[in-house]
Amino acid sequence: MSGHGGSDDSWRKVIPPTAKTPNQTGKGGGGQGAIPDPCDIDEITVINSPDRSVLATLRVGDSLIVELLSGPPRRLIVKSASGAVVGSITSASLPQLVKCSQNGVQYYAEVLGIRGAVCQVRVHRQ
Repeated sequence: MSGHGGSDDSWRKVIPPTAKTPNQTGKGGGGQGAIPDPCDIDEITVINSPDRSVLATLRVGDSLIVELLSGPPRRLIVKSASGAVVGSITSASLPQLVKCSQNGVQYYAEVLGIRGAVCQVRVHRQ
């Protein structure tokens, strides 16, 4: 086997990101004048410095808990359902994720795909 061409099936599975429309809460009303919630973050990123032994226990579709560590430095870590630290996350939305987490917003990370030590997740509110 060569490393060139052909398919790369080392990803367990990658689920494409879902489209999300603003304010799908069913609260009625028109679209004009609605102020978007700055904490309604839904983005795809990867887990940094994952613990390989914890990563080996994860499966596509697993829901992980995103938790703020006040530091210093402040970090957002990702934990499995059993409480084991998988790793940390960074993203373009990190400052807003930190601010919203400090204000009590809970975020989760859904496992989208795992390839070796790379774990792709979708970070979102519950």
